[in-house]
Amino acid sequence: MTIIDTDVVRRGGPTVAIVMPAYNEARRIGQTIASIATYRASGAPIGPIVIADDGSTDGTEEVARRAAADLDLPIEVLSFPHRGKALTVRSAMIDVAARTRTDYLMMLDADDELRIDQLDRVDWSSDPRTIYIGRRVDSIEGDEGVRPTLLRRSMSLAMRLASRVLLGITFPDTQCGFKLFPRAIAADLFAQQRSAGWTFDAELLFIASRVSGLPVREVPVVWVPRGVSRVRPLTAMLSGLAMFGTAQRRVRRVYRPVGAGVRPVTRPAVVRR
Repeated sequence: MTIIDTDVVRRGGPTVAIVMPAYNEARRIGQTIASIATYRASGAPIGPIVIADDGSTDGTEEVARRAAADLDLPIEVLSFPHRGKALTVRSAMIDVAARTRTDYLMMLDADDELRIDQLDRVDWSSDPRTIYIGRRVDSIEGDEGVRPTLLRRSMSLAMRLASRVLLGITFPDTQCGFKLFPRAIAADLFAQQRSAGWTFDAELLFIASRVSGLPVREVPVVWVPRGVSRVRPLTAMLSGLAMFGTAQRRVRRVYRPVGAGVRPVTRPAVVRR
């Protein structure tokens, strides 16, 4: 088994490996890599940076490698056939969890709409089982974001209602592409993922919070769009129907608890400001 850890600097908090799903992001991924390089150079505890390429056809991998080489940033690219974000993230998380020793695996979108430096806003818990999920806000501490369009807000509202009614989870922003999963439980958690569409985040949060009783903390983040959204209303609606499948599996008790072997510790929380 190859360990992909790089020279992680343990300073001010848990170490984090980045898993970045990307599909035809050649125009935007260079800026994302630059943001990660700057943040890592500041002493942030960033470990391996893994790009999970979902069968891109626009040269995303080449652009990413060139940008990383120019910045002397070590990256790894996992290439998958085009299957969609959900299955690409699932495969990449399981793969990376087995080959790194970092404390957390971070799912980060490749478009730099949610900046990596917002990791500074994580209020780290003393419980190593804690999952952290971004919650998009209009502004925080003078950092201004962009309010989503009426269409996106309507889609988010429908998602919240479906998540609450069908799965019993109440997180207001399950789809935010800024999430941190404890590496010790990531493989077990993602191995239970069955959703192949837009609602896979909700399924994971249901398994984590409702089935496994794991703590989930929200992290306020600002969102600045860079380009046109790829989420189409019809696609989101059809994908949302998959949540009924998750609800059915809930009733059938298909899912099992994860994280039983990871125990809370009594050390004080570490907060990196």
